[in-house]
Amino acid sequence: MNNAPCDSGNNPYDVVPYIDRAYSFSHPRQLEALATLFGMEPPPITQCRVLELGCAGGGNLIPQAAELPESTFVGVDASKRQIEDAQRDANALGLTNIELRHADIREIDETWGQFDYIISHGVLSWVPPDVQDKLFEVSSRNLAPNGVAFISYNTYPGWHLGAAVRDLMRYHVAQFPDPHKQIEQAKAVLEFLAELSGEKMLWGQLLHAELEKLRKVNNDNYMFHEHLEANNHPMYFYEFLQRAEAHGLQYLADADFSSMLLCHLPEKARQVFAGLPQEKLEQYLDFAGGRRFRRTLLCHKEVAISRQVKPDRLTRLHFALAGPIDVAGVDIRNDAPATFVRGKGRLQTVNRLVKAAMIVLKEVFPRYVSFLQLYMTALARIQQARPAVAGDPRYGTGELAQALLSAFSVELVELCVHPPQVASQPGERPATTPLVRFQAQHERTVTNLRHHPVQLNPLARRLVLRLDGRHDRRDLIECVRECLASGEMTIKHQGEEVSNPDDGALHHILDQTLGYLSSASLLKG
Repeated sequence: MNNAPCDSGNNPYDVVPYIDRAYSFSHPRQLEALATLFGMEPPPITQCRVLELGCAGGGNLIPQAAELPESTFVGVDASKRQIEDAQRDANALGLTNIELRHADIREIDETWGQFDYIISHGVLSWVPPDVQDKLFEVSSRNLAPNGVAFISYNTYPGWHLGAAVRDLMRYHVAQFPDPHKQIEQAKAVLEFLAELSGEKMLWGQLLHAELEKLRKVNNDNYMFHEHLEANNHPMYFYEFLQRAEAHGLQYLADADFSSMLLCHLPEKARQVFAGLPQEKLEQYLDFAGGRRFRRTLLCHKEVAISRQVKPDRLTRLHFALAGPIDVAGVDIRNDAPATFVRGKGRLQTVNRLVKAAMIVLKEVFPRYVSFLQLYMTALARIQQARPAVAGDPRYGTGELAQALLSAFSVELVELCVHPPQVASQPGERPATTPLVRFQAQHERTVTNLRHHPVQLNPLARRLVLRLDGRHDRRDLIECVRECLASGEMTIKHQGEEVSNPDDGALHHILDQTLGYLSSASLLKG
């Protein structure tokens, strides 16, 4: 995001724009859900005001405005070029609920009004101290009484190591005035010194780790603004909180809920840290894990927060799997243990109700289900499988709520108050959003209905352009034929390219691609 004064006349973000995208962790939906979980009554996102500080080219804010037409959005950035790009896209989409301003954060005052959600991703660490102070001021003065502010920043102790690599890069590129040459030379010197240092010593390991990180990101513009900008000011978590508290704000949560919890630590560590205030606990966890980046949620200090998450709060929410899981072999007729796994997240249970609920979420994925609907459906399943569960305390709402909270804490499920309208099946005339179709015209990466960036292959991209709800499968088969004719994709059988596939093969490819688009949360429900 932009960190230079808008009147500088030589804004680095005008020369090397920030390649922004959708960040699900900063979406008002996620802020609303976490605030609700901790006992707040945040404004409903269906009718709210949102301010994004450092909105860049609108990659994060425009999809929010497109999804929530009854809410209003204001984006501010000091890069004239990026605001113009964002305004062009907003105009093309016909959005009337978004205002994009070319301005300095220091220009924001009370006349801008109050906002229910304030988002500042990738700004705080990359601006000078006076702008940092202003960012905290805006996050307090312009935040509605029950509002939530999101601020991300580089943090210590992890950035002590990252700063050494940044110093190396900046020292080397100082002799090259052209930003694009600086990017080229920064990568070259890091690769050269990483190879020279080897991996036996700590410094060599650090260089290789940073090099690997940049290769995974594969974004030169990100590297330029992260490592080569004049401003990069990490801070410890406790220092961040001190500055927030000085402006009448208090810590609400981390956007990564799992990072707040003791349950992921060994038993000995849980015993040592038990009883610590949440802020102190997380600072020690940062020290233990070498954390280098934080995404912090704040609210006004007058707001009552309850760290003890009660089951009744979860009954107000909607749930969806965070990604596909395997439920093969799960038996809801008995108390045999079942383990549900996604990535590093694991949920083990013998409870028939919980097992049935996870199966239901698997069946409707990626759609969200309300707690009550999920509970009633799962309860009906186990009653049908083996009657006489009525009145059994093991199958009450509290048991399911606690299990879903555990699943959320290991990133098996996602939760929200106001769910996106996602389809679980393609349907006869599948449709995506105007935003996705617009994005697919210009690039391979689009924003899905859960506010995640998704990369499309050539066939998926062609299909998306026609998914307006008016085209049936016969029309969509033509996309498959066109993609084959253009050479953008090929079909192989036993290692040999098939030049004239039959209708069965074409329909199989269409089914696969529509299935992918559905599981990627790109189809409207």
